Amino acid sequence: MNGRGKILEVQSLRVNFAVTGGVFARKIAEVKAVDGVSFDLEQGETLGLVGESGCGKSTVGRAIVNILRTMVYGVEVSGSVLYHHGQDTVDLARLSRKKMRPYRPDIQMIFQDPYSSLNPRMMVGQIVEDPLRIHAKMTGAERRDRVAWLLGKVGFTQEQMNRYPHEFSGGQRQRIGIARALATNPKIVIADEPVSALDVSIQAQVVNLMQDLQDEFGLSYLFIAHDLSVVRHISDRIAVMYLGNVVEIGPAESIYRKPMHPYSRALLSAVPRPDPEGARDRRIRLTGDVPNPINKPSGCAFRTRCPIARPTCADAVPLLEFKEGRFVACPWV
Repeated sequence: MNGRGKILEVQSLRVNFAVTGGVFARKIAEVKAVDGVSFDLEQGETLGLVGESGCGKSTVGRAIVNILRTMVYGVEVSGSVLYHHGQDTVDLARLSRKKMRPYRPDIQMIFQDPYSSLNPRMMVGQIVEDPLRIHAKMTGAERRDRVAWLLGKVGFTQEQMNRYPHEFSGGQRQRIGIARALATNPKIVIADEPVSALDVSIQAQVVNLMQDLQDEFGLSYLFIAHDLSVVRHISDRIAVMYLGNVVEIGPAESIYRKPMHPYSRALLSAVPRPDPEGARDRRIRLTGDVPNPINKPSGCAFRTRCPIARPTCADAVPLLEFKEGRFVACPWV
């Protein structure tokens, strides 16, 4: 982290998905996928966003790049996503599809599945060139030169530009996705579980590539993952999410070495360790299942599975409080 100032501020972000039923598909309930999330991202920083599947991580990423309203009918997005560019600040969450377009080159996304995120009917060169055709004022020759340069950066030869995605492995496809995300020279990259579909040996290659590109281009990453061991190596800070809320946020090493929130402890205890016997002793097994987001528990959403929960935990959602160098949403730690 270089301390050059905030480039993104997410304030009280909420995303609700409608649940419909009946002949006329009326709204009968709603899923509170993101329930008041706040954090900031500094220039050149990597913020890791971790949590179990279904906790709202990917929804946060898609809300930041403002694609939810075009993906899901009836979704409700509130709160602010403040993007600081130059001397100006714009709330991305308030922008229509048309008004968002000038900011799309600055904020790009790497998607989770390298198999479905690339158009199988387009050659690799065309896939990477597509954002340039839409957003950049370049001649055809300039676009092709930039595509060749970008693909070279992620380890491809010029001959491979004319191949189709099915001719490449999962790790190679994800590198194509990274090249596409970098095509418009973005300031912020939202990486939505970019290595979860890859073999462990390939994961390290992709993470190392992302770090090298970050150093070279001064990128800011929001790195979304459920694997804390991957997030630790690339992140400056880590934010832990549970059922739509951030429960702990702070320096990566501090949270990895000494997690404070009961959920962070349980999540970290599940990370594979070199010593299997010792790992078995340290493993924290939570009771019960993850609550249904349609009917979240009152107060602290984690209280139904928390080993230190008290009756007052049902009264109100705990606020993030600064303790031992990080923010924790639990008054009992």
